[in-house]
Amino acid sequence: MNSTPPTSRPGKTAPDDRPAINTEWLAHMLEAKPDFLKRLFEVFMNEEPVRLAALVAAVVMSDVEQVRYLAHSLKGAAATMGMERLRDACRELEFAAKDGDSAAISARLLPVTQEMESVFALMRRVMTPV
Repeated sequence: MNSTPPTSRPGKTAPDDRPAINTEWLAHMLEAKPDFLKRLFEVFMNEEPVRLAALVAAVVMSDVEQVRYLAHSLKGAAATMGMERLRDACRELEFAAKDGDSAAISARLLPVTQEMESVFALMRRVMTPV
């Protein structure tokens, strides 16, 4: 019996207390490049809901290759902007898609959508003048 272990890993069971966006990265950007950060956030908040909707649709349609591609793309955007929890959630979804594990794909979509909401909420707070 030749059993190859899947590349996907079980989701985290412990609560993740990291912030939605890495605080050191965010503080640096707010100090060094506030206008650029605002533009990054605006682009992210305008474009990523479209990608997230496409990701949800791909999961519903069982388009594993599209799920893998979109999770990978979102993972890269998240990593670039210090969104470590979102990056990790996308990586888990990408691994599940690479394995073709539809149950894991469905289970790992929710953490991605929850992390996106956390990121959007933080972005709105940062962009709202005090």
